[in-house]
Amino acid sequence: MESDIRDPECAAPPRLRDWQFFPVFGRTGRHAATPGRCDTLSLMGRSLLAVFGGWLVIQLLILATDSILLRLFSVQDGSGLPAPDWMLGLRLAYAVIFTMLGGWVAARLAPERPWRHAVYLILLGETMGVVMAGVSLGTLPLWYFGTLLLLFPPAVLAGAWMRLRLRTGPRSTGG
Repeated sequence: MESDIRDPECAAPPRLRDWQFFPVFGRTGRHAATPGRCDTLSLMGRSLLAVFGGWLVIQLLILATDSILLRLFSVQDGSGLPAPDWMLGLRLAYAVIFTMLGGWVAARLAPERPWRHAVYLILLGETMGVVMAGVSLGTLPLWYFGTLLLLFPPAVLAGAWMRLRLRTGPRSTGG
């Protein structure tokens, strides 16, 4: 039995009429896990890798930058005092930049439909943001979490848009 990787039908993205592909609800369209066809689990695994890869990039970069800034500007010194507003503003700025990079990674790693993977990354990020806001309530100002939750979706979408723009190139105006 030949490997599914060599099957040209597997490598091609689904056509427009194959809209029914959505592995979560069991509809697999032409990607059914039959001998000689693409394995749905491999597509789902690649989709999960895209979303969680984007999330991991965001988190690792933010944590590394937080660590560096806390060593450079030892404003807290373990005293339990909240970070000053300028530091929270700086943290928001680089969090937005890293979130754009995470959206780019999710769109880059997506096996198909990069916008859908960007939306899944937004859902994951917003859910985790609400959980973290609830856990950290009282340690950081409410405006910080509100701003972070408002800026996360457009930043992910901007990163995915940049990836798609790089892949397809700028469109000509036809003039």
